[in-house]
Amino acid sequence: MKTMKHTSPLAKTLAAAGLAGVLMISASGLPSAHVHAETQTAASTEQVKAPTAPPQRVTFKTWHSKEKWLETDIKIPVFQGLADTKYQDQLNDIIESHASKDIAKWEKEASEAAANAEQNGYTMHPYQLTITYELTSDGTDDSLISLKVITEGMGMNNGDPRVDTYNFTNEAEARRVTLEDLFGKNYKSIVDTAVKTAIAADQDHCFANEDGFQGIDAEQSFYVADGTAYIVFQKYSIAPGSTGTPEFAVKLPDTAPEEKPVSAVLKPGAYYKDNTGKMMVPAARVLRQLQFDVKWNGKSKTAEISKGAVWSVVTLNKDAYALGKTAPRSLGASPAMKDGHVYVPLAFLTDILQLQADQSPYGEITVTEAQ
Repeated sequence: MKTMKHTSPLAKTLAAAGLAGVLMISASGLPSAHVHAETQTAASTEQVKAPTAPPQRVTFKTWHSKEKWLETDIKIPVFQGLADTKYQDQLNDIIESHASKDIAKWEKEASEAAANAEQNGYTMHPYQLTITYELTSDGTDDSLISLKVITEGMGMNNGDPRVDTYNFTNEAEARRVTLEDLFGKNYKSIVDTAVKTAIAADQDHCFANEDGFQGIDAEQSFYVADGTAYIVFQKYSIAPGSTGTPEFAVKLPDTAPEEKPVSAVLKPGAYYKDNTGKMMVPAARVLRQLQFDVKWNGKSKTAEISKGAVWSVVTLNKDAYALGKTAPRSLGASPAMKDGHVYVPLAFLTDILQLQADQSPYGEITVTEAQ
C-alpha cells in the first residue's frame, strides 16, 4: 500500500490515504521517506568487508546575510568530482547565482521594511531566509544524479517555498535527463494520468479546483529517488496554499523506455566553412556524443575513431579518409586544428562513417546514426 504525503519545507503536513498502483506523494527534504532499510543475519564466520562508501558528490557553502534585519540559514550545494568538469563548473555557477539573487532580493526587502517600521513607529521582526538541498540520487545507479534545492522564507511577501531540481548524467559529456528519458515518448500521458489519479484519490486536499491541474509542462520540475520520479509543483500552482508544494511520485518502469536514436546537436558557431565552402565540424565533440571512442595522438597528429566494428583514423592536413581497411578517399578538405579541437569535413561523418546529418532552418545540425 502506497502512502501520500503533502509538505511544505517549513511546515510539513502529512496526510495518509491508500492508493493502489504506483502513485504516492512524498515529503520534501525528508530522506527517510525514500529509504527502505533491510537487515540480514550473517550465518558465516568469514570476515565480511565493509562496503565501499559512495563518492561524496556534493559539499556545501554556508552564507550569511550582511543585513541585520535578515536572519539566514543558507547551505548552497557544490558539486565535486563529476566526470564532466566543465558541466560541473557551469552547474555550480547556476546554483550559486540563483542563491545570490535570492539573498540580494531578501536583503533589499528587509532593509526597506525596517526603514518603514522605524518611520511609522512599529516593531520590525527580522525576516528569515532558508536555503537547503537534498541529493536524492548520487549517480551510483545508472549514472543519474538528481538534486533538489528548497528556497523559502518568512516575513516578506512572496516568501513561499520554491523547489528547483537538477537531473543529469555523470558521464564524460554530461547531459540533462528529462521525463521523456525516464518514461519514453509517451511520458506526458503517463505522468498526467498518474497525477490526475492521485488528485482524484485525495479530494480532502482540494486539488481539484477551477485552476487545478491541466497537465505537466515542457519544463516540469522533478527529481528521482529510489526508482521513483517525484513530479514537483510549486505552491499555489495546482492547489490552494494549504497544500504546500505537492509532489506526485510515479514509479519508474522496470524496463528502459524505447530508446531514442543517439544524436549530437551542433548550434551555429560550433562549426564553420573553410575557404572552399566545405562544412567543418568538431570531430570529438560530435562523435563522443554518439558514443564513439576518439583517441588523439599528438605525436602522429592523428585521431583514432572507433565504435564496435567501426574504425577509422584521420590525420591533420591529410585529405584521406577511410573506413576500416577500405581504400582512402579524398573529401576536398583536410582535418584541421582550431582552438585545440580537430575539425573534419561533415562529409566524413555522412560519407565515411555513414551517419545522418540534418540541418534545421535555424542552422542547427543534428547528427544521428542511420536507422
